[in-house]
Amino acid sequence: MPDRHPGAARALLLVALVAACGGDKSSSADSAAAADSAAATAAASPTPEAAPAAPTNDAAAPLTVADIDRWQKGMEAELKAVQDVGAQLKAAKTGNDTLTAMMNANETATRAAGASAAGLDESRYGFIASELSSLTMVLAPVEADFDAGKMPAAMMQSMQQERDRQAAQVTPKYPPEVVEALRPRAAELRRQQMTLAGWRVKAAGAA
Repeated sequence: MPDRHPGAARALLLVALVAACGGDKSSSADSAAAADSAAATAAASPTPEAAPAAPTNDAAAPLTVADIDRWQKGMEAELKAVQDVGAQLKAAKTGNDTLTAMMNANETATRAAGASAAGLDESRYGFIASELSSLTMVLAPVEADFDAGKMPAAMMQSMQQERDRQAAQVTPKYPPEVVEALRPRAAELRRQQMTLAGWRVKAAGAA
């Protein structure tokens, strides 16, 4: 392990050499004082702080709370990529151009943009997107998916009960801190997820 206080080490070595040479009481006292000073300096020197942990690119590593923000940034970048397909479709001159533009809107095509925005490789980003998507779906209230004003209250209540039941089954599979951090953001992220899905459908020419 590298010495973090080379100055202190040199001072202590000097004291040992003086003592070995049989110095007088005065020099011994001076050496002891020097050693004490070096030790005090070493103790007062701040220990370098550990660098923040970098996001893991191990595709199947457990989710972390920070992955929630990474996923949200990734979805924003994917939405931009899908919206850009609209311009490609307008500029298409052949059927092949149109087909290529439509393919550029699918999940596989936009994953690179999402991964780049999230600061992850594509495999890891694909994993957290899939996992958080599934978890968000059961944690978000049904109002995030359906217009409550257009459905009977009893039906909405029944759907929410079913979603709560699913959440009780699914959440134990994930780190508790991730579940708790995601819960208050689930509705927002679910709507963002639904918006991205809607744009994919439009770009594919199905809507």
